[in-house]
Amino acid sequence: MNSIDKLAEYFIKFPGIGPRQAKRFVHFLLTRNPGFLHEFADLIKQLKKDVKICESCSRFYSIESDSNFCRICENPNRDESVLMVVAKDADLENIERVGNYNGLYFVLGGLLPILEKEPNQRIRIKKLLELIKKKNGSLKEIILGLSLNPEGENTLEYLTQQIKLVKTKSPIKITTLGRGLSTGTELEYLDDNTFQNAFKNRN
Repeated sequence: MNSIDKLAEYFIKFPGIGPRQAKRFVHFLLTRNPGFLHEFADLIKQLKKDVKICESCSRFYSIESDSNFCRICENPNRDESVLMVVAKDADLENIERVGNYNGLYFVLGGLLPILEKEPNQRIRIKKLLELIKKKNGSLKEIILGLSLNPEGENTLEYLTQQIKLVKTKSPIKITTLGRGLSTGTELEYLDDNTFQNAFKNRN
C-alpha cells in the first residue's frame, strides 16, 4: 500500500468520512507547500502534550496552567446544582456557544449501542456515578442532553436506571431536553433557537 492509500485509510477512521472524501483530503495535502505540511504534522504531534482531560467533567481542554480542571469547572459563577450529561465534547461546545446554560457538564465519551453488553467500556458511567456521589447534597438536577437517535435513547434509559440507584442526601431531579428536538437530531449541529427551546422545555 502506497503513502496516499495509507494516509487515506487514517482519514477514513475520522467520524463521517468516507473513502472518497478521505482521498480528497490526501490530495489537498499534496498541493500544500512543505511549510504547511510541517506545521500540520507538528500540531498533531503536540496535540496530546497540550491537551488534558478535566478531572471533573472529562472534557478535553488546552493546558493553560497546572490545574487539573477546565475553565468551566473552575468557574465559581457556574451553577453547581445542575449537571448536564452530554455524549461528546462537540455537544458541550455547541451548548456553550448558545450561551443560555450556566450549570456544569459531564462528557460521557460516547453513546451506548442497542444490546451493548459492556457499557462500562463504552461510556464513563463509573466516573459519572462517582461525581454524583461526590456532589452529594449540592446536586439538584441532572439534565440528560443526548441526541435523539436509537443510541441516544438507549443511553438515556440506561443512565436513568443507574443514576436512580445512587443514594444521596436529597432527591436529584432527572430531566431530558424538550421533545421539540426532531428524532435523529445531533446536539453537535443544533441551532441556537432549537437548543434554547429544548432546554426551556426540558422535563
